[in-house]
Amino acid sequence: MNAAVCSVLAVLLASPQAAEKKPPPSPWKAEFKLALAEKDGEYVFSIAGTTNIAPDVVLRARVYAVEVVDDFRRGKREDEEPLVWEEDEGQPPHRRFQPEGGRFEETVYKFTRRPWALLYRARVHYVPRDQTDEVIKRMGDDDLSWPADLRYGTDKDYAEQMRERVKEVSEDLTAIEQLYSELRKKYEEHKKSKDVDSWKLWKAPWYDKVERLYERNKQRYNLWAVWMERQARMRIGGMGELLRRILVSCSEHVQDGREIQERIAQTFDGFHAYYEEAVEVIGIEAPLDIEKVGPLVAAYEAGVAPLRAWVEKGSADGAADDALRRARREAFTALLKLPGLLHNRKRGYAYVNETSVRFNRLLDLAEGKASADELKKALADHDAALAEFKRFAGLLPPLRK
Repeated sequence: MNAAVCSVLAVLLASPQAAEKKPPPSPWKAEFKLALAEKDGEYVFSIAGTTNIAPDVVLRARVYAVEVVDDFRRGKREDEEPLVWEEDEGQPPHRRFQPEGGRFEETVYKFTRRPWALLYRARVHYVPRDQTDEVIKRMGDDDLSWPADLRYGTDKDYAEQMRERVKEVSEDLTAIEQLYSELRKKYEEHKKSKDVDSWKLWKAPWYDKVERLYERNKQRYNLWAVWMERQARMRIGGMGELLRRILVSCSEHVQDGREIQERIAQTFDGFHAYYEEAVEVIGIEAPLDIEKVGPLVAAYEAGVAPLRAWVEKGSADGAADDALRRARREAFTALLKLPGLLHNRKRGYAYVNETSVRFNRLLDLAEGKASADELKKALADHDAALAEFKRFAGLLPPLRK
């Protein structure tokens, strides 16, 4: 075997670890700390530290939320998510600065909303495209970065924040539903009266309410690490924009006389479908459309009322026949219409189904001439299921925990 072949075999048989050469460590360093403090009603992320990087180099400071995620190839790993994205409004996604005398101290972000109790990581980035040719000759044309971590709050703090903000999102969704219902009602009134002056007086304060809710929503964090809040920001922001557009269309009809009633009806229906989807995706309990669900539940209860009176009386005579016929005719008709109001609200179907099961059980016992105790127990079970649905729909206040 000649020397050339031996040389090739030696290369092929060499281990990957021996064949791979790690690049030499960068001579450039940045050592700093990340801080988060409340100042003048704002939560301020800042960095301060030292570096051997020259003052003519432009650096970027950025803060990330760190989350441990499951990677099907690499197992658990840390994921760094920007705290401010490029498309976010309000402040730039990163802070550009140049060190002076080997030191730097920079404010990176300011928020009016308390940050989530998470692990945060600041990075000082060297980005070649920010530099002059002279700097690139010294520093190189590879991206570089240096980290500093800060754990803000505890898991207990996070759980408490989640409780508070779920309540906050629920209140915002309820407010949006009320604004939507008010707009629809006022439009129906004014398209008949054609009172343009009254419409203008009404819509100004209504629009102000939408704007306040929309601006407050923009303070939410746009973090995948907190799914509920990101979805709330996106969905509530979208509904605020939809309400604005619907108002414009309604004004074009009421004030300008444009014949666009069909388009307006479609936008009203489209808004409510989006609202129902948002409630389900965010995972928040929010009331159904009270103006629609209220009459249906009232009709259902009216249909059950004669049967209820017969059961509560404890009678075993044939007077139940009329009560059963009315319950099957009136209560069932209303009950069958309820799923049409739920759209994407999956939790609602479970409540309606449970009410239906309990109602059928009550009917079967009444037809089978069950004992008074059995009937009263079945009625109580039915009423409990119906009460759960009414709480879900917003017709009853939630139980205190």
